[in-house]
Amino acid sequence: MKRVTSALSATALLVSATTSTLALESRLTATSTLSADELWTKIGEFCGMPSWHPAVERCDLSADGKIRTLRFFGTSRTAVETLEARDDVGHSLAYAAASVTTSLTNYRTTVRVIAEASASAVQMISSYDANGVSDADARRAVERSLYLSLCLNGPLVCSGDQRSSSPAEVVQFAGPAQSPTPLVLKGYLRRPTSPGPFPAVVLLHGCGGFSDQLDQNWGVKIAAWGYVALTIDRYGPRGIKNTCRGGMPADSLFDAYRALDFLAQQPYVDPARVVVAGFSQGGWFSLVAVERGAVEQSSERKFRGAVAFYPVCIEVKGPMTVPTLIMIGERDDWTPADACRKLVNGEGDWGMSRPKAEGSPIQFIVYPGAYHDFDRPGPTFQYDGHRIEFNQAAAEQSRDALRDFLTSVVGEAAK
Repeated sequence: MKRVTSALSATALLVSATTSTLALESRLTATSTLSADELWTKIGEFCGMPSWHPAVERCDLSADGKIRTLRFFGTSRTAVETLEARDDVGHSLAYAAASVTTSLTNYRTTVRVIAEASASAVQMISSYDANGVSDADARRAVERSLYLSLCLNGPLVCSGDQRSSSPAEVVQFAGPAQSPTPLVLKGYLRRPTSPGPFPAVVLLHGCGGFSDQLDQNWGVKIAAWGYVALTIDRYGPRGIKNTCRGGMPADSLFDAYRALDFLAQQPYVDPARVVVAGFSQGGWFSLVAVERGAVEQSSERKFRGAVAFYPVCIEVKGPMTVPTLIMIGERDDWTPADACRKLVNGEGDWGMSRPKAEGSPIQFIVYPGAYHDFDRPGPTFQYDGHRIEFNQAAAEQSRDALRDFLTSVVGEAAK
């Protein structure tokens, strides 16, 4: 299903939680640049979530239109919710679920679109009971769910812990010449306030998308270190939500160089000091961008270095044309560390021969006990049969390793 780009903006964001004698309650309100009627058309359809929610793959609606079953990418988990009230004139609807998870019961949510002077606002209010967990843990889970439900692939940013920093500047730039149709890419840009020029980092998200969360998790950190950070949204402009089960457009391999071209034209960027860094599928993209081959040779401009978090190494032949850093979890069962170890050692893999002792050096770090997505805060879960787990120690060590690598290949950032 095609993903629709949202015009929501983060000009106002309020998350609060209150306690009543009957149930816990959480609220979230965010403003939108759309009119109230336009926003209601977008989010008011009871089974319309697949068109705007990045995690929802499908919605099945009962014959009477009162019960929806939501199915999510990469998991067998479903959510069954019952429509309790709907008011198209007043732009509101309410739905309930007897049990969202084992820790949340008697869950009810009201969604309301409110007209404002300049545009509109959307408000979500949920009441629920905690079951076997503390009230604080229940609130955190609900508020994260509400927060992500309003992340509609637009300037309303989503962070893993709901404490959003100031929004990034949303920029657009030409897509790859290899695209079958004219394409304008989108990115989240952060930069120091002084003139520069500064070194920069291009960030590439994984197969599940969530470029806005990558911007919040890493773009914010990198910009705080004094670098320019540009996180590419590969999916929104292409109308894609997820490529974990295939369907990756071949031209997206060239997106990193289009981002490099865009940064090279900005007076606050030093085009000779730009690094590409990717995560999971994006980590594979960052390796492909700098290995000797068609993608790297497609651009006259070159990256100064490359970083890959838990990448797919099995399809990378090498050698690398610039210094490269690979970081992966010891227990990663999706992108195994052994495949990357073979790449680093110049050993063949799955019948692929690799040149030995050629190209630029690859720094390889394996974090003990860590799984896939070790750097992204959130609960442990199974995605397409693979374990996804945050690891605080690995996240902190990878942060330090990335900063050290950037300093070594592009120098100190802004002070």
